[in-house]
Amino acid sequence: MTRVRFFRLSHFVWVPVVAALYLSILVVGLPHVLWTYDYRAPTRYSTDFDSRFYTRCSYAGPYGVVNGSPKNGRCAWVRFMTAPERG
Repeated sequence: MTRVRFFRLSHFVWVPVVAALYLSILVVGLPHVLWTYDYRAPTRYSTDFDSRFYTRCSYAGPYGVVNGSPKNGRCAWVRFMTAPERG
């Protein structure tokens, strides 16, 4: 008669995967997508997107809408943000 083993090492393969995912969320953050933005254009009715200088970027994601400042006048499409401080 064969004994049934309830605890095998192969049953716990998912534990390091979940731990790595959780640590990456703590370090890198969760993705937020570009929602709205403000910009300055060289002319009033300019349709040239390359000449725009962005002044404010708002991102929507799991932590709500977060305002951010653009880098070098450009807004990224996706930005990873960590949890806001509570208190």
